[in-house]
Amino acid sequence: MIKRVPLISLLLSIAGLLTSAYLTYTHFDASALLCSADAVVDCETVTTSEQSELMGIPVAFLGLAFFAFLTVICLPFAWRIEALKWVRLGAIGVGMLMVVYLVAAEFLLIGKICLWCTAVHVITLALACLLVWASLAGTPAPGPE
Repeated sequence: MIKRVPLISLLLSIAGLLTSAYLTYTHFDASALLCSADAVVDCETVTTSEQSELMGIPVAFLGLAFFAFLTVICLPFAWRIEALKWVRLGAIGVGMLMVVYLVAAEFLLIGKICLWCTAVHVITLALACLLVWASLAGTPAPGPE
């Protein structure tokens, strides 16, 4: 399992990147959003809320940038650079703080849940668990490709 950490982290980062790219696109074109709307689940309400932007920047775009960065630092060659372990941990720490804020915003301020956003939150949490576990377990760098 431990030898698969670089691959799993890369796949999770790419999944987050693709989901964030979709959310970024739908931030500017809400008609492209595929999500049911009911009493609790309403992606459009969440993605067009005041909390969908941070200092004028769409949160989805911040997620896109975050996962693009994580994708690069989770590439197999990047796992061979010991110092990047701390960069990955720092980045995922910031990501988790953002997830806590966004989940709180969904529940406490907006009163609705976006399933696409939840997917990004779950991916971020899974990456956080994986990267912290790998750091504690001392994941070996992948061999030459």
